[in-house]
Amino acid sequence: MDGRRRWMPAVNAALFVLTIATTVLAGAGSVPLPQGGLDVRGVVEAGLPFSAALVGILLAHEMGHYLLARGWRVSTTLPFFLPVPFGVGTLGAVIRIRSPIPTRDAEIDIGVAGPIGGLLVAVPLYAWGLAHSEVRAVGEVVSSNGGSPWALVTAWMQGLPIAAGSGDVQLMGESLATWAIGKAVVGSLPAGQDVVLHPVAFAAWIGLFVTALNLIPLGQLDGGHAIYGLFGQRRALWISRTISWGLLLSGIFLSWNWLVWWALTRFVVKLTHPPALDEAPPRLGRRGLAVAALLLFAATFVPVPIQL
Repeated sequence: MDGRRRWMPAVNAALFVLTIATTVLAGAGSVPLPQGGLDVRGVVEAGLPFSAALVGILLAHEMGHYLLARGWRVSTTLPFFLPVPFGVGTLGAVIRIRSPIPTRDAEIDIGVAGPIGGLLVAVPLYAWGLAHSEVRAVGEVVSSNGGSPWALVTAWMQGLPIAAGSGDVQLMGESLATWAIGKAVVGSLPAGQDVVLHPVAFAAWIGLFVTALNLIPLGQLDGGHAIYGLFGQRRALWISRTISWGLLLSGIFLSWNWLVWWALTRFVVKLTHPPALDEAPPRLGRRGLAVAALLLFAATFVPVPIQL
């Protein structure tokens, strides 16, 4: 046991450093390269704003869980960051809870603390990034006809092309939160113009989207902890099943993204939630906190996350 305790922080630190490296590379790859390319210093300078913003949001999220778990005397690991050499450079971060949750109050506190911590960092970063983004003429944007299985089948039946245009425009979906921040910072844009996101704004958008994914009221996701604490095990399972069907329908009719997330939550995360040691109903303040988490999910949910 003592050897594992000495080793685990080293693993956490190594994964954290690797995630900084992979997200720096991802950030450098998302900005226009100068003529002649970039040296090592240039890569770091180009990729560091994206990396610092994204890793900062993920760290705030996981430390919210960690600190509240420690406050409730629940044994937990430090965050494990998940670096990958593609995409945005990371699959996020996780902590592992190693002892039972004592009460439904604790379930709500620990589950909701992560998204709130991440949002406290992501929202101001998104606003700052938008203020430093470029408004550019993009012309007429024609979205893909293959953005969902239903759209793909409909396009095939009508003889329409699956994709149109050059494919060099990436459309980031809007949530109520990003729409409101955009209106406050950028205002209304004339037709034919759009915002080309600053790397910090792009990282913050990802952070807000990750928050929405975690707040889905299902299984052992953060939103699942909230509905378990609020409603108890039996009703939380019923809600999880309903939300799972909603994700499946969203994957069929709205976006392939939700089809992937439905499969992950249905077969990997699972829909059930383990009971707390004491299943007494939560106090009124904790009920309000759980409801606030569900409202945050509604505010950050993106119906169609990404289109090309």
